[in-house]
Amino acid sequence: MNDPVALPGIDPIDRLAILAAALPGAVVGRRHIAAPFEAVWQVIADLEHSTPRYEPGVAHVRVIEERGEYLRLLVRDTEGREDEMDARLRPGWCLMQSATVVIAFAARRLGSETLLAHLEHRRGQTPAPGRSGPDHRRAALAKIDQELHLIERLAARHGP
Repeated sequence: MNDPVALPGIDPIDRLAILAAALPGAVVGRRHIAAPFEAVWQVIADLEHSTPRYEPGVAHVRVIEERGEYLRLLVRDTEGREDEMDARLRPGWCLMQSATVVIAFAARRLGSETLLAHLEHRRGQTPAPGRSGPDHRRAALAKIDQELHLIERLAARHGP
């Protein structure tokens, strides 16, 4: 998997901002999570169990191949369609992509809390009428904000 911003030493949140700048139309949300980094990252890293709990369009995730921090995922959406995704997962950074979508998470410790950023991008699709512009962007940001809120609730259960 090609990670375009894999230079060591780049803060994960900054890395996600660089990725967003390279993907026209990408939508990014951020949230200060009132849970320690380890608890938040435990939720993000548990792709098979946690993802369907916070991502409304995902019914099932299965890791079908693992080579260190590189994963191959089989993702089934709520309408029954399946898509294989390549993923790179390490503490503070998760990048998942297929031919149609790019999803990323980045996290940074903030004392006893965590700053979590989430990116979503649909590749090569021209938005349909009524699905472009500020209204579409607001809806996408609201969706991401809801996902970040659910991740915070899940992380609170994993906390000390």
